[in-house]
Amino acid sequence: MATNNADKKGHLNSVEIKLVWSDASNIPTIYANNLYITHAGSEFYLVFGELAPTMELDIDNLPEKLEVKPVAKIAISHENMIKFADVISGNVAKYNEKREQLKEEPK
Repeated sequence: MATNNADKKGHLNSVEIKLVWSDASNIPTIYANNLYITHAGSEFYLVFGELAPTMELDIDNLPEKLEVKPVAKIAISHENMIKFADVISGNVAKYNEKREQLKEEPK
């Protein structure tokens, strides 16, 4: 839906355009179990990575380091990062509420 508000000279004052997401089923799903966030200037960088699970660690022979394989890097503006953080926080809260409800339901 678009609305057009023009002044006497024909300049647009505001326009509303509905955003519709295309089908995302063709995009490959990448598993990530680590996240590293940095910022520079007005942008935030989210680097998602995967740390392969180690099945058995010998307490007497621990590795010096474990390497996380970066799988995706996303740059996001400061304004959108604030919105992103709010949306993530809200979704995690809803997820936790549902999990608690499932725990309380009699089996």
